[in-house]
Amino acid sequence: MLAVGIVAEVFGPHGEGLPGFDFVLCTDRPGPVPTDLGVPLMVADGLDRLAAADLVIALPWAGFRTPPGPAVLDALSAANESGSLLAAHCVGTFALAAAGLLDGRRATTHWRFAELLAHRHPDVVVDPDALYIDEGRITTGAGAAAGFDLCLHLLRREYGAAMANAVARDMVLPSHRDGGQAQYLTSPVPEDCQDERLAEVLAWAREHLHEPLPVAELARRAVMSKRSFA
Repeated sequence: MLAVGIVAEVFGPHGEGLPGFDFVLCTDRPGPVPTDLGVPLMVADGLDRLAAADLVIALPWAGFRTPPGPAVLDALSAANESGSLLAAHCVGTFALAAAGLLDGRRATTHWRFAELLAHRHPDVVVDPDALYIDEGRITTGAGAAAGFDLCLHLLRREYGAAMANAVARDMVLPSHRDGGQAQYLTSPVPEDCQDERLAEVLAWAREHLHEPLPVAELARRAVMSKRSFA
């Protein structure tokens, strides 16, 4: 349900001045679809909707260890051949891999399942660290909240940074995290800055991230030379 919520939040209805998309959920078996929250999700559309899609995003599903049925794989392949952009969030990458669409390409998935993906599909170059990997017409992303990074990246790539920033602001999210950023930190996050002057400068900078923040201005606020501040 998290994945459904993420893509719906980015590509679903927005406020005035923000883009609106023809957003559709589809499945090979229309009707109630069980979810990890125990609440069924009613999906009315079948795989025929993929034929006219500009963007197809494969979402994670509980049975990802078993390849999707032939109808799903055929629909994904047909969408790719017709020129649709394809993406996958989390273990949705397994669906694209099963369809043979990632052979010879770099791809990522949730770090917990990267080794399994590499074992199942040795022709896929699996990067277990990246938040998302853009291979042109096919983009794959890591798990959980990294779905926001994947979707915002696609929005930024196709519609520009201003549009992606506006949507991110509407969702109260950072507008950009680089795809090469690690999925998780292996070392603890440092404690807050203990230097009073620098702490004040950092607090001021966080409130002005929408403005240019040159070193000269930060150094001036810290009452330091540019060289010492840097």
